[in-house]
Amino acid sequence: MITKLLFLLSESFRGLFRAKLPAAISSITIGIALVIFSLAYFSYVNLLGYSYKFKSKYRIEVFFHNELNTEEARDLFNTILILDGIEQGEFIDKEKASKLFMSYFHEDINEIIGENPLPMGGRYDIDVDYRNSNQMRRIVREIRLLEGVDVASFQQGIISRVDSIVENILGISMAIGIAIFIIAVILVSNTIRLIIHAKQETIETMHLLGATNSFIRFPFVVEGIIQGILGAGFSLLILYLLRSLQSYLFEPLIKLPFVEPSNLIAYNFIFGLLLALIGSFRGIAKYLPK
Repeated sequence: MITKLLFLLSESFRGLFRAKLPAAISSITIGIALVIFSLAYFSYVNLLGYSYKFKSKYRIEVFFHNELNTEEARDLFNTILILDGIEQGEFIDKEKASKLFMSYFHEDINEIIGENPLPMGGRYDIDVDYRNSNQMRRIVREIRLLEGVDVASFQQGIISRVDSIVENILGISMAIGIAIFIIAVILVSNTIRLIIHAKQETIETMHLLGATNSFIRFPFVVEGIIQGILGAGFSLLILYLLRSLQSYLFEPLIKLPFVEPSNLIAYNFIFGLLLALIGSFRGIAKYLPK
């Protein structure tokens, strides 16, 4: 058993050595694909982080009818507070409204008019799952139906624009990732096919000697795995170089989130092996069907 395994492994390395250039191109392609995937993943995580941070400032502002007294306004505020999608809120009575007017316009509303005509109301923060234009529009419609509500609004234009930008970036990233994945699989497949084609006579001889397809297939699968490992190593090397370059060029000038290759080691090897195995089995299928 051990002798058979050693023979199969030695055949795998001999096959790679005979097809050095295609195997190198395949490994480098896997490496480039993994670099792109890693950078895309890093950008995706940071984009989500920034979008969550920005969306944490999403809020709905509500103004009540001026006829309401403080107790009625507070009851209405609490009614809105328990609606689905509302995380927490801040009640704004007339005194607080006057202070807000002062902070915005640097004028005392009582001195200007002689009284405080500002309505009471509330500011409401939104739950994480509801921080998008459609959900906030739905919440605003519910609030406007409540008796005693004069105005309910949010920054719909800005929020819709942010949602659109995030969706477009994620869509483009996914399309690029799929394209790179397909290219890498095709190159690995073609490399394996070239190796198999060069060994057609050997394969036929092994068939005549009674070797099964599984026995013949094993070295080619190992070759694909080796290409995946080499590609993952190449990817991590490039990421470390990019990390060093990024640190050298930008760290003295501006604080930017850095790509940390150490956080992506497992990810690179898993996806490198996945790319290689899919490419290997695809390449083998034409010559060695099950």
